[in-house]
Amino acid sequence: MPIIIYISGFRQHAGKTFTSLGIISRLLEIYNPEDIGYIKPVGQELFILEDGSKIDRDAMIIKDFILPTLNEKVVSPVRLGTGVTKSFLSSEDKKSKITEYHNSLDEAIKTLSSKKIIIAEGTGHPGVGGIINLSNCDVSKKLNADVIYLAGGGIGKTLDMLEVDLTYFKFKGVKVKGIIFNKLIPEKIDEMKKYITEDYITEKFSFDGSKINILGWMPEIIGLNKPSMRLIKESFLDAVIAGDPKEPEWSRPCTGVTIVSQSHRNFIPSENIDPGNIIILSSYSIRRLKKILHYNRTLSSDRKLSGIIFTCTKTGEDIRKSKRMVIENKVPAIYVLEDTSSADEKLYNCIKNTKLQSWDKEKNSLIINAFKNNFDLEKFKACFL
Repeated sequence: MPIIIYISGFRQHAGKTFTSLGIISRLLEIYNPEDIGYIKPVGQELFILEDGSKIDRDAMIIKDFILPTLNEKVVSPVRLGTGVTKSFLSSEDKKSKITEYHNSLDEAIKTLSSKKIIIAEGTGHPGVGGIINLSNCDVSKKLNADVIYLAGGGIGKTLDMLEVDLTYFKFKGVKVKGIIFNKLIPEKIDEMKKYITEDYITEKFSFDGSKINILGWMPEIIGLNKPSMRLIKESFLDAVIAGDPKEPEWSRPCTGVTIVSQSHRNFIPSENIDPGNIIILSSYSIRRLKKILHYNRTLSSDRKLSGIIFTCTKTGEDIRKSKRMVIENKVPAIYVLEDTSSADEKLYNCIKNTKLQSWDKEKNSLIINAFKNNFDLEKFKACFL
């Protein structure tokens, strides 16, 4: 059987796909691509393929970014989409449902048995999937996989997370062999290293006394968890789009948000707008728009505005002039029915829950570089291979 390494994390958006990509990029220094397998045993956010079948979105990221030969048919064996939990709880034969899920996972792993190593990416926090006996702990134990746990930053907060999650793994009889600390403030990494040591973690959380290795201290990558207008537009279902979302500027990650509320006479873009921001602006604000576009033309190519969200767009409103202006200036823009407050709330939720998308090709190179510089490959090899 191949070596199976299970990637778990302290919560959703902890960086499990980021970690899977990074580790696979380092495995390619050791193995041929066809010897590396990937599986998302339990998936929640699903992507519909051309034939109507569904796989987890994270699996598509792995396929598009780093493993193009990925087998789409087996990569996402258990899919817990919307309504599955209620359907399961209302079922009169829960046991057969659980058996069905477990059999699907067994078949997927059997199909990947010719691989030399498999990266299995977990879902959400360690307990997700527990309702069908396929929590992250349950799956890693079922696969006889050793775990790499993805932790957050800070000292007290991080140790609190480890207390809950690693104790859970220990209780379930699952061996956590490695930890990666992710999204760290660079200036605080040395302090974390001083207080959070392998000896302390091993003594407190090891299942059988074997060493828990710290495999990486990953600094926060600016822009990696920031959405682009190509992603943001999906939060506004009735939006009118100005431009082509497949153009490169639509994939530019935003650095912040500026709500423009001043009158056009008092509004000075260079004083109120930071480069890379997304602007929220009323749809009828042509004079302020002219100032914004002029300001954008003064910015270098790597500091351009990420886009504009025009609010309070009335049905049938003539927006041809402003659409022409933003398209000519290559500024991604959408026109939404929501008012400023509602648009800002949707934008905030999008920023808070940003995940990698298949078009985020530039972010892939950032991930590979991060793991080249901050992941201990030799320690990983000694630990797992």
